[in-house]
Amino acid sequence: MLILLSMLALSSCKKFLDKQPDDMLTIDEVFKSRVQTQAYLSSVYSFIPDILSMQNNYNTLGITDEGDFIWAASWAGQMNNGNWNPSSGYYDKWGAFYKGIRSASIFINRVDECDDPTLSIEMRKSWKQEARALRAIYYFFLVRQYGPVVILPLQTTDVNASNEELQMPRRPFDECMNFIISEFDAVLNSPDLPERFISANDKGRIDKLTIMGFKSRALLLSASPLFNGNADYAGFKNLDGTALTNSTYDASKWQKAADAAKALIDKMPAGLYKKIPDGQSVFDPFISYRDLFLDRWNQEVIYARPQMASSGADVGWERHCAPRFVNGWNGVGISQQMIDSYFMINGKKINETGSQYSEVGFNTAPGKYTKANTFNMYVNREPRFYVSIMYNGADWIYKQDGKPAQTVELFFTGNSGKQGSHDHSATGYLTSKNISPNSNLVEWTGALRSLVLIRLGEIYLNYAEALNEAADNQTNREQAAVYIDKIRERAGIPALTADKKASQNAFREAIRDERRVELAFEGFRAWDTRRWKIAEQTDGAPLIGMNVDAGKSLTDLEFYKRTVIEKRVFLKSYYLWPIPQSDIVRNKQCVQNPGW
Repeated sequence: MLILLSMLALSSCKKFLDKQPDDMLTIDEVFKSRVQTQAYLSSVYSFIPDILSMQNNYNTLGITDEGDFIWAASWAGQMNNGNWNPSSGYYDKWGAFYKGIRSASIFINRVDECDDPTLSIEMRKSWKQEARALRAIYYFFLVRQYGPVVILPLQTTDVNASNEELQMPRRPFDECMNFIISEFDAVLNSPDLPERFISANDKGRIDKLTIMGFKSRALLLSASPLFNGNADYAGFKNLDGTALTNSTYDASKWQKAADAAKALIDKMPAGLYKKIPDGQSVFDPFISYRDLFLDRWNQEVIYARPQMASSGADVGWERHCAPRFVNGWNGVGISQQMIDSYFMINGKKINETGSQYSEVGFNTAPGKYTKANTFNMYVNREPRFYVSIMYNGADWIYKQDGKPAQTVELFFTGNSGKQGSHDHSATGYLTSKNISPNSNLVEWTGALRSLVLIRLGEIYLNYAEALNEAADNQTNREQAAVYIDKIRERAGIPALTADKKASQNAFREAIRDERRVELAFEGFRAWDTRRWKIAEQTDGAPLIGMNVDAGKSLTDLEFYKRTVIEKRVFLKSYYLWPIPQSDIVRNKQCVQNPGW
């Protein structure tokens, strides 16, 4: 099979670790030792992508209407220009996820051979279920990115298999999804995996709540317009004529997605993370939203990597986003489209009657989150805006030695402006979301914290969306709105008004608006616009920002002009990634995605 040829070198039945010949471990030796068996399982975990890291080419912010990466040679820039084909390798995870699948299968098939007396039977069984869950998760990642995929045999293929034996066709989307869900359910029904890992030493391991989170994502994808009744894929077939997608719409898929999300919600009655500052009696919306990403293993976290990159030349997300004056690389520019999507403090969108939004002049007095002489576009916005957005004149979140925070100047001659370096925001905005005030980029160290990958706020949004789509009735909308309002309450803005729930279409728009803001810069937007089939309009539109080629002061109005930053291309074929051409050549039974 296509991917097996590239994977056998990594995890064959002959070798496990790539070491010198005099220090080689065979796969048989690996599963004789508890230490090596656990190390192998850790390697299976390693294929979970770090969605924020710029170095692994999987941060998708720059290919969406969320923003731009100033580094012009980036894969994101090439894709936005339409310079993309099956040999480009942009964000290509085809081989990596299949390596994870094969590694998981090897572990599942051989872990019972480990008779090390220090490894308990209970632990071995738990590890086996973790590997089974990881294998299903990697299939989900593949289907989300590439659509219908090849399902590997559960028994790993012999390294000496002939090329003819490795030729395998893709399986229909519904069959792929049914397999993924059945694997999730099998692990959820197993007594060998805990519902929740409690010990600090076990944090970061897959447990049943984690699997329920991925199941919610998978069923939401299956129910969405891209794969649920999409006539654009009517001709998408294998060589033998087998249809790879079902062009008949099925509303019951939405109900299944709603049920899966609600099952997880019911397991987490404590609700969203709300943080009460010392000496106060009520939670603070700003601190609550900021610190749900910073306070490790808080009640909202369903699954997280044990830590983000915290030292060395990368320091990942933080270094790429932070301004130059704190030794950041200052190049993740947030779009004007994203700025416009944040609500006002009264809960209204900026274009709604009564929003009190203005793009004229500067405020004369300081507000709760703004200083005097802030451009009015940024005044009276919701707390999530001030947690997430660094605009021209905002104070950076780091404070050193008790000194006042330094002001971010994004105009042309400013301390983080275009004139100073090739590392600059192309849009006139930066982000401070998911960045710790306790990090010290001057000394190249970040604060120790986890990278949140699944949280309860997402599941609330999944549930509301699925329930609204499952049936067009007021009962569903009112029930779903409960969870949207929980998110808005934590965000410090009023509940949805009646007009937002008056129809299925109106509520759909409200849910999508809320999802865009609540989950901003967390790696969702590229997948959401695709599954909703709106990416041609959102990600293909020109990216807008401020005029970074102008401005000599914080109050220079030449800077505050909406400006086209980048003209973008999004073709219908871009809804699915192309399968790498080299793999198509190797496996003649594997057809390419439509339009590629």
